[in-house]
Amino acid sequence: MTKRHTVCLCLRAFGLLALLSLSNFAISADDQVAIIVNTSNSVGSLAPADIHRIFLGDKSTWPNGKHIFLVMAPPGSSERAIVLKDIYKMSEAEYAKYFLQAAFTGAVSAPPKDAASAAEVKQLVAANPGAIGYVKAQDADDSVKVLLKVP
Repeated sequence: MTKRHTVCLCLRAFGLLALLSLSNFAISADDQVAIIVNTSNSVGSLAPADIHRIFLGDKSTWPNGKHIFLVMAPPGSSERAIVLKDIYKMSEAEYAKYFLQAAFTGAVSAPPKDAASAAEVKQLVAANPGAIGYVKAQDADDSVKVLLKVP
């Protein structure tokens, strides 16, 4: 291998590493997901740990006693992938297995509702006082209340 060839390979490797490291820090608004609830919900904010407990079904009622109704974006959507990674800390397969087992053992009364689209997530949350779900941050509007944005 010639010295010129070695230098070219090193420069390419350095460029690739720089690009990969920048991609970890460049989070655009398109990558953010807004955790949303019904506008009548008295909860104004939740810590990430509380959201994690709600999404896993460990917490099933709001402070006012209303049942929590969790709405998930459709499988394969970017917002669902973000929520699975950042809130559930699970893959799609681990998520399915978790709720299958939790429903079987009675740990949860019902698994989250899978919506057919992001628009349906927002519609279901807006129509149900106990609902919580998520949409891309730019899709949240005044029909729902935003509790938190992730990541």
